[in-house]
Amino acid sequence: MRRFYLDPIFHLMLLCPVPVWIFLYFQTGFLDSIEIKVFLTLVLVYPILEEIIFRGFLQPILAKHLNHSWSVITSANLLTSLVFALMHLIIHPPIWAVAIFIPSLAYGYSLERAKHIGAPITLHCTYNAGYFLYFW
Repeated sequence: MRRFYLDPIFHLMLLCPVPVWIFLYFQTGFLDSIEIKVFLTLVLVYPILEEIIFRGFLQPILAKHLNHSWSVITSANLLTSLVFALMHLIIHPPIWAVAIFIPSLAYGYSLERAKHIGAPITLHCTYNAGYFLYFW
């Protein structure tokens, strides 16, 4: 098992959204009164549950049956990410559900690279933190 937290690719994936957050912060700022309980639910509880379901359960099952890949993207990751994005149509407008597809590919790739569920959970929690700080 690789130590994902030592992987430079993981660090790069973790830092990718930071410039976007900084740009958005200077454009709009965010509210001072964040409800901590709701924020922690959106930044910790939901991402952990989603990653357990999608990257801990669905993607490994698909990987056993699908073995095609395009460079670093496997068919299991692609299909899992598609289902993940489609599930977000329930609570997001279509454009956001489509936008969720790209980070989902990063979560799946991090799972396949690290072979540890902690990698996509960490990425997902971090990405959600930036998203909800901006849109709060």
